[in-house]
Amino acid sequence: MLSMKKLYLFIIATSILFQNCNLFAQEKVNEIALKNIQGKAIGNNNESVNQVLQRAVNNAKIEALRKAGIEENIASFSNYFQSENNNTYEELFTSDILSDIRGAVKNVEITDTVIDINQFKQLTVQVKINCVVVKYLSNKDLSFDVFVDGIGMYYPSETNLIFRVKSTKDAYVNIFLFNETEAYQLFPSKYESSFLLKKNMEYNFPTELVDYILYTNKKSEAHRMIMVFTKEKITYTGAIEYKQIIDWIFSIPPDMRIIKSFSFNVVKENKIIE
Repeated sequence: MLSMKKLYLFIIATSILFQNCNLFAQEKVNEIALKNIQGKAIGNNNESVNQVLQRAVNNAKIEALRKAGIEENIASFSNYFQSENNNTYEELFTSDILSDIRGAVKNVEITDTVIDINQFKQLTVQVKINCVVVKYLSNKDLSFDVFVDGIGMYYPSETNLIFRVKSTKDAYVNIFLFNETEAYQLFPSKYESSFLLKKNMEYNFPTELVDYILYTNKKSEAHRMIMVFTKEKITYTGAIEYKQIIDWIFSIPPDMRIIKSFSFNVVKENKIIE
């Protein structure tokens, strides 16, 4: 749990996710509408009909990516779609998936579903979808990076979270914090306004206005902090949860963003638990 100075921070954004999409993104992506894309999946004994259906839809998404000319890093898309289905989004932030993916699939509409049992008595699901493939027209900017210092692996409860960042280019940042039950937008917030991080200058977080106080009632509680640095000011307006944050990240062309992710535990005792 996280609290600000004299106040607990329970901020859940409720605005529509892509309400404020910037024009720069439209210039650096190509949106391709596709219809009647087929996908098929064969189930196993441990899967429900819905799980097999979701895998069939994922295979249709991958086929849509191929038809749109995004052949590279198909394995990364497969891993992403699997995490999406299993609600294990945190796995994405410990991998290179977000950097590898060269586009996105959105506005998926299932237009036809056929459920059957094959000759081997296996459940089979075939689907057709309409969707829009977002194809990036830019590559990752290798000269754009951010250095983050001061984040540890363990924090006693009621400890202030303090860290420093330095970007190789002018940038803005959105910071999100998740624990096992709650989610927060740490920065910007009603306590701290967004500001430009000038290149090659070190900045302390939090600012002098607030404290980031980590708190837990549990013996040990896992936390994940996700930082999204962008070359232009892009305000996040969606709900604070993994899926919407990932979709928002995918809406930003790869040359415009850098993602940093950190995991740590907050412990109830005043000493680190072995």
